[in-house]
Amino acid sequence: MIRLRLLLNGSIKQPNTHYSWQRLFAVLALVAVLGWAMPTPVIAQQPIVINLEFEYLRQGTAGIISLTGSGINGAVATALGRTCPFFPVSDGYACLIATPMDQKIRDYPLTVIVNRVDGTTAKWEGTLKVASGQFIAEPEFNVPSAKFYLLRKDIELSEEARLEAIYSMVTPDRFWDEQFKQPVDGALTSPYGTVRAYNDGNVRRHTGYDLRAPMGTPVEASASGRVVYARPLDIHGNIEVIDHGWGIFNSYSHLSEIYVVPGQFVLEGDIVARSGNTGRSLGPHVHWEIAVDGTVVDPAAFARLKLPN
Repeated sequence: MIRLRLLLNGSIKQPNTHYSWQRLFAVLALVAVLGWAMPTPVIAQQPIVINLEFEYLRQGTAGIISLTGSGINGAVATALGRTCPFFPVSDGYACLIATPMDQKIRDYPLTVIVNRVDGTTAKWEGTLKVASGQFIAEPEFNVPSAKFYLLRKDIELSEEARLEAIYSMVTPDRFWDEQFKQPVDGALTSPYGTVRAYNDGNVRRHTGYDLRAPMGTPVEASASGRVVYARPLDIHGNIEVIDHGWGIFNSYSHLSEIYVVPGQFVLEGDIVARSGNTGRSLGPHVHWEIAVDGTVVDPAAFARLKLPN
């Protein structure tokens, strides 16, 4: 975890690796001491503390940036071409930032802009390190002739666009209580991010987790939220999408039965569907998918993330 102090109206850059954090805090302490000797009211403000709850993010994962201090009226973080809002939590504010599975492995600029109640702003500039997602390749997927049309590019692009439009919405309310959990108690059959070669000669990436579930297995809501989509799609088959707030979405695909409707609020553990073999599926299972701020991430890794209260 990286912890930084940000002075109001100041702009502090994340130091390079040749300087220790102790030296950074020594410099900030000196600035604060000198500030008291100057006829300016700026340093009289309490410092803002920014916590990066990660040293780096792997491709296809999410991390938390927390923010504490007095007189804060909101904040946003910008990285990877996206701007992510901070949401109020018990001890300040928190922001979820996600990296796509195909994000190049390198360092990226990360900026946090903090708005104060007195109308002033503070800015921090740092670095977001993206590391390898350590994805694997899977054996060839042979789609049967009856479903071969589901490999068409136009169908894929249309379906991706529909889901991206849903996943890009941000509800400021928080509906979940604690950590997310698996929707079925089944073994993993195919992890997130794998490289899949299909019998049409093309390669695709897996956007979720496939969990073993015999036909008709009850599917439970991973967390509390509001249903925003519940109907068939060509590739995902019968699919449900649940909005958990803060730009977090959970979906279950290839279902045999759907028990919810859009607008319905569900609680964690509610049975919302039954597993199936609909859409571009080679056997009964549940495709579990989680998106954060419009980016599909590893659902198992997200379920392990310690979310703020």
